[in-house]
Amino acid sequence: MDKLEQGQEKKLCDLLSKAEEFHGHMGPFLVIGVRMGLIGIRELGAKRNDEELYVTAMVKASVPFSCFVDGIQVATHCTIGNRKLRLKRSSGIAARFELQNGGQVTVRVNPAAFGRLKDGLLAEESSPEEVQKLVEIIASMPEEELFIIEGN
Repeated sequence: MDKLEQGQEKKLCDLLSKAEEFHGHMGPFLVIGVRMGLIGIRELGAKRNDEELYVTAMVKASVPFSCFVDGIQVATHCTIGNRKLRLKRSSGIAARFELQNGGQVTVRVNPAAFGRLKDGLLAEESSPEEVQKLVEIIASMPEEELFIIEGN
C-alpha cells in the first residue's frame, strides 16, 4: 500500500487523536504502535476489541520505545488490565497478534527504516516541530517500508 486510502487515513487520524489523549502526548513511537495494531487486526480479519484477540508486544522496557505499547492498546483494545496484552523484552520493536482459534501474525519495525529514522526517533532534545514532522513521516510512510509482516 503506497498511500493510505481516504477512509484508512481518517481512521488512523481518529485513532491517533485517541492515542494522544490516552498517552498524554503525541510521539513517533505512539504512531508506530497504532499503525502496528491496525495491521495486526487487519491481517487476522479481527476487529478492535475482539474477544479472541491477544497481543504480545516485544520491546525494550524503556522510554521512548515502550510508548508504542500505548498505541497498540488504543488500536486493539488489548490491555494489560484485561490480560489480553503481554509484554516481552526485546531489542527490536514488534508485536505478535493471535486469535484463540489459531490465527497469528507478527508485525516488526523494519530495521532499515528504523535505521534511517533513528537519529530523530532517539533525539532527547527535539523541538515540538521536529517531533511533529517525525510523527507525520511515520504516519504516512508506506506500510511495506516501515514494517515487516510475518505469518498468517
